[in-house]
Amino acid sequence: MELIREINEDIKINSPKIVYNKYLKEFGNQDKEFFIVVGLDSRNKAIYREVVSIGGLNSSIVEPIAVFKKAILMSCNSLILAHNHPSQDLTYSEEDLNVTRNLKRGGNILNIEVVDHLIFNKDAFNSIIDEV
Repeated sequence: MELIREINEDIKINSPKIVYNKYLKEFGNQDKEFFIVVGLDSRNKAIYREVVSIGGLNSSIVEPIAVFKKAILMSCNSLILAHNHPSQDLTYSEEDLNVTRNLKRGGNILNIEVVDHLIFNKDAFNSIIDEV
């Protein structure tokens, strides 16, 4: 399991299912929470996947600078955020929503759109972006 992986694939990201299957699923059975960012170019192709935070059983600390640093350096157009729930429960918390809101605001300032935030486990995912 690589913490940072540059991606050089000619696959357009047009659904969260693609992101889950190609870049997240391997983290779904972990016993700690991993907060992951997938950076996209202006054609919606993945440039990199980065684990920006590793937490405990129920949470991880997500700092905006960790989320946006590589995105700025790689000239990303947009980001997909994701984190696993070690409990395997795909229900989002108020803290999940707050983190998403804060990172969307940060992205707006930087002109890097946060297009989705996925909560996932070993078998499935849940998009929470429409809840914020």
